Amino acid sequence: MESHRQVSVLPRKTSRFAILGLRVLTTILLVVPLAIIVSNVLSVRRDKKYHFYDFVPYRYMAASIVIGIAYSVFQTGVAVVRLRRENHGNILLDFYGDKVISTLLATGSVAGFVMTAQLQKQWGEAVSDYYHKYFKRSYAADGLVFLAFVCTFILSVLSSHALPKKF
Repeated sequence: MESHRQVSVLPRKTSRFAILGLRVLTTILLVVPLAIIVSNVLSVRRDKKYHFYDFVPYRYMAASIVIGIAYSVFQTGVAVVRLRRENHGNILLDFYGDKVISTLLATGSVAGFVMTAQLQKQWGEAVSDYYHKYFKRSYAADGLVFLAFVCTFILSVLSSHALPKKF
């Protein structure tokens, strides 16, 4: 029987640096939207303010961001150790972890986009520059989480390519 060997597009050292770069980029793309949604407050009246925790989809997005940051920071540390030791480590953890986190970030991003669109539709008549600023910030946070999803999806594909080499 012939053995099917997969050929990597990038040299081993280059792919490890690419993975490390994507992990750092993912962390940055998650820290920024967390800061945006935490600081994005909508004051409707003097006595009524809306924070992200007042809306369930934004809370879900914030939770997915926090989990994503924790995983990304952990995996960044692991990637640095692997670079220094030239070790593959636990590839199954990378494979399943990247799949779960990319799904979590995708659903968190979609929840944010849907909530922002609903609020924009609901408060459409009362639109002022203040509301536009709130919506722009919300969409920016949603978009950055989506970009973090794209990075984790790419990492997920890269970790799936590493599986046949190991098993």
